[in-house]
Amino acid sequence: MADSKSTKSMPTGVRIRNGAIQIYFERRKKEYNITLPPPPNAEGITAAAKIRNQLVIKAEWGILTASDIEEARGKLVDDDTVIVNEGILFQEVAQKYLRFCESNSDTKKGYLNILEYHWMGYFALEPIQSITTEDIKEAIIDRDFQTAKTLNNCLIPLRGVFDCAMENKYISENPLESIRNKKVQIDIPDPFSRKEMNALLDWLKSNLTDDDILYYWYYELAFWSGCRPSELIALKEADFDFFSGMFKVNKSRVRGIEKNVTKTHTAREICLNPRSKKAAQQLIKYKKDRDI
Repeated sequence: MADSKSTKSMPTGVRIRNGAIQIYFERRKKEYNITLPPPPNAEGITAAAKIRNQLVIKAEWGILTASDIEEARGKLVDDDTVIVNEGILFQEVAQKYLRFCESNSDTKKGYLNILEYHWMGYFALEPIQSITTEDIKEAIIDRDFQTAKTLNNCLIPLRGVFDCAMENKYISENPLESIRNKKVQIDIPDPFSRKEMNALLDWLKSNLTDDDILYYWYYELAFWSGCRPSELIALKEADFDFFSGMFKVNKSRVRGIEKNVTKTHTAREICLNPRSKKAAQQLIKYKKDRDI
């Protein structure tokens, strides 16, 4: 039977069961019910709420371990002192950074994956102001990135988190200031040759039928324009000026979300040759015929 203390006055996810404090939460399709040692008084309830918050954060980032739970079960509150970190945590700043990041949805998802896989295990529950340059260098060594490019890519969202902390005045010095990107050798581009391009387009034209012929016209326009897929998908009939033989690229569309900017935030005009002009006209006709 539940104790008489009203659950309405209890912090979220904290309750009294059989004279003891219990915390409960669900993350990643798993339920947690953990009985804690602090006494069921005001100080113990406050401590339990803070312990629960730390465990929830770890569970959200996929770094909660059995030892964390055992430690929580044995965590004591002495002299009204709660053993918790003070200050805004790295993971809280990371969430704020991702929320306000202006990158497209795919890029933001990539940043989230990088933060979760590479950095949260080290810094999630650390106060942002306590993380030092040495801490970050140790984490980089421990991650053992196999290429300079991988390291540089993984530093992008990490820099974003600390830039966010600087902007919000959570920290006065940026510990990443002295950590530089590693030099990356740029490979020589290896584009399709004219012969290879024609071979691919000829195969599509010969083998696609009915509505699938759309893909032939799509790749015809893609080859001759050099546009990114997100730019091609966002094109509208009004973007084409067949009289002057040009079309403008000034927006993008990723996973159904349209933005009035390209990936590089630079609008441009592209010339149409006879083949790309015909491809564009066929794509427009396809759309009109099906009232898309």
